[in-house]
Amino acid sequence: MKITLLGSLGNINQHYIPRLIAEGHEVVVISSKADRATEIEKMGAHAAIGSNRDLEFLINTFKGSDVVYLMVSGGIPAQDMAKDAQILGEIYSQAVNISGVKKVVNLSSVGADDKEAGILYSYHFIEEALNTLEGVNVRHVRPVGFYTNLFSELATIKASQTIFEPVAIDTVRAWVDPTDIADVVYESLTQSFTDKSVQYVVSDWVTGNDWIQSLRTVGLEVTYQQVTVETVEDTMRKSGFSESNAADFAQLNRAQQNPEQFYKAIKNSDYHLGKVKVADFAKIFIKKYQNQ
Repeated sequence: MKITLLGSLGNINQHYIPRLIAEGHEVVVISSKADRATEIEKMGAHAAIGSNRDLEFLINTFKGSDVVYLMVSGGIPAQDMAKDAQILGEIYSQAVNISGVKKVVNLSSVGADDKEAGILYSYHFIEEALNTLEGVNVRHVRPVGFYTNLFSELATIKASQTIFEPVAIDTVRAWVDPTDIADVVYESLTQSFTDKSVQYVVSDWVTGNDWIQSLRTVGLEVTYQQVTVETVEDTMRKSGFSESNAADFAQLNRAQQNPEQFYKAIKNSDYHLGKVKVADFAKIFIKKYQNQ
């Protein structure tokens, strides 16, 4: 098959691209950075250098593909993620429609169907745009929060051996590792599916207590202090987040305080439970802590 991927050699793609190439698929990797081309070509894939905001580029790159993989790349926009997602949804749906692609795997997120999920609800704009495409099979892969988001705790652990979170220490949260997402993306790209569907991805269900114990196991003693959502929102504004993005992240924090509702759709689905547990990530976390 000819498989075209957004996301360059990011922390998900890098785990499954070698498998696709080894199986003989023609793989096209889109990257916005020209200096990635050599590395992509060395893997045995074809590099397509351009922007995921460039409709004509996407149309030309998608043409002839049996399946394309879409995602929000480039990080969180400085001003308004919801508006950016609307723009991307329109670009992606047009590119798929005009290029004639009939199979799409879209990296979305938990919360894409939940108006109370704050910043994560932005993903519904892309899902809805793709769902309007007639005769196109679309699978939305919805991972939960990335373990790597926990790296944001490194600074306060270094400074005061304390984790500050707006969620109570005994509240369950779902986390995921990129390698587990990669497994689901790989399966979705290479296996057949029909119509429009959703696949959730979770690596582990973890409380703050579980996280602290995992860190203790690798030799890091920390305390957990709950702070208000407003405190986190104010900190985000001061660190450069726009008013709208900070407010949307604050709403996400509020939603996570009620895990039964926030994760209800996952629990009611046949979600993929991955292999990388919080104890495994703690080993990665301590290495980064020691190297800072």
